[in-house]
Amino acid sequence: MKKILFVLLLTIFAYSDNYTTLGDKEYSNGNFDKAIEFYTKAISINPKNAKIYNSRGVAYYELKDYASAVNDYTKALSIQPNNLGTIINRGVSYSLMKDYVSASQDAKKACKLGDCELQDMLKNSGVFVEE
Repeated sequence: MKKILFVLLLTIFAYSDNYTTLGDKEYSNGNFDKAIEFYTKAISINPKNAKIYNSRGVAYYELKDYASAVNDYTKALSIQPNNLGTIINRGVSYSLMKDYVSASQDAKKACKLGDCELQDMLKNSGVFVEE
């Protein structure tokens, strides 16, 4: 029984990986809407994969749908709280939405994790919010 369950789980995750790969290909070709469709299918199969949420967030970002991007980055961070790339992605999206408080919070967290570029950018732009 355990073997059957294991094989079933491997098959399910393989489908998720296939959709993720297709999403990555569409993203690389600049087909962001199609990439989002594939990432959404992958998420429906494997909703605990932070990388897929981040990838879909990046596709939304490319479409300038920053609110949807932030939602996906936030979901990814609920799974992997210290993913530096996702923290930076969300901070940049917040800044483009002119939510400088949230952008500054992500910039501070990214800086604590070793990358202060976003914080420096916000400070140089005069929009960094000290708390």
